[in-house]
Amino acid sequence: MTLTDKIKLAFPYVLLVAYGLFTCGYFFLSDYADHYRLYSRFVFIFGIFAFLPGLRGVWPQPLFKLVLLYMAYLLLSGFWAQDFEWFRLGQKTSISGYLLNFIAITWVLVQWNPRLFENMLRLSVLVAGIAATLSIIVFYQSNELSGPRMTGVGSLTNVNEFSNVYGVFALLGLGFALRTQSTTLRLGMAGAILAFITFAWFGQSRTAFVTMLFSLPILLGLNLKRRRLVPLGIASLIALGGVLLLMFPEPIAEALERGAGLRPGIWAGVWQQISTLPLTGHGLTSTLSVTSGKEHFETAHNAYLQVLWHGGVIGLLVFGLLFAGAFRTAWIRGCDTGDYTIFCIFLFTAGIMLTGVDTLIERPRDQWLLFWQPLALLLAYGSHWTRTTTELESR
Repeated sequence: MTLTDKIKLAFPYVLLVAYGLFTCGYFFLSDYADHYRLYSRFVFIFGIFAFLPGLRGVWPQPLFKLVLLYMAYLLLSGFWAQDFEWFRLGQKTSISGYLLNFIAITWVLVQWNPRLFENMLRLSVLVAGIAATLSIIVFYQSNELSGPRMTGVGSLTNVNEFSNVYGVFALLGLGFALRTQSTTLRLGMAGAILAFITFAWFGQSRTAFVTMLFSLPILLGLNLKRRRLVPLGIASLIALGGVLLLMFPEPIAEALERGAGLRPGIWAGVWQQISTLPLTGHGLTSTLSVTSGKEHFETAHNAYLQVLWHGGVIGLLVFGLLFAGAFRTAWIRGCDTGDYTIFCIFLFTAGIMLTGVDTLIERPRDQWLLFWQPLALLLAYGSHWTRTTTELESR
């Protein structure tokens, strides 16, 4: 075997490791800029060699063309921004390239070995579960339950972003638990899901907690192969919520005291600015600036309003087509295979985006796992979905 053959043989394994490290990077890196550098200097470099094959693979799918349409319009909107800068437009273009690279890598890895790829995702869920558990332990070693909101250990900037990411891992974990015959794996996934829900509770991440408890039972209810687990799963989620409420009422009390917070004022200010340029928006390279109470904000704290502010009604319609296309494709896949995991992740994402998530074309933070990874998985599993599911169910 020549050196070239050895490199070709090792390449997909190296790429899979890089992808897995990036997926878990939220938890072992200390700053989100480090996570961005991990992608740009490690994953992206290896992914260059998978870029063209991956794009050729996803190109025939209408959903991918909607991705390109959304990116193209938002980037085009940068040219009519009042504070237009080539540098900022270049940044957004680079991030769009990274996202396309991420989609291409996902497709290549799934086509190469779907079973090994799923094992990597399973391991990522377990790593995330350990990270959530450690976050709770570390924080409450030095804080009281009635003290400040819990913060997570890792690279994300606030507890809500951590809860959002953990919500995606919870749905992935439940999907894996429903499709495996391994009792050990089911117990591991159940423990991870317990940690994710508990983290959102103590972090007082109201949207993430409610949306998690909304989407997890729906995934249970839509599961076609394990109907007998549905009542048990739903009862377990209700029982968990009841235990948290009875034994640890402090987080919910403090969350209620916060009330609606500053978001209504932010949304009112953003909406007022949208009304000045409703059709085309302010442009992707513009920086939103709004005041609520005594604080100043540069994000809408609502992904739909953020898209509307950047791209206007046209941009929101394009995004609506993309999101609707993702929901439709995920639903069709679920009907064909009995696995509605990605559909329910998008349900979770749709709820989270009502109160959070900045512009989707942004450096890797929670939006990459909330929106871009399930979209990449949906595109990647196109030709391997049925075979992968059948293999997993037979184990």
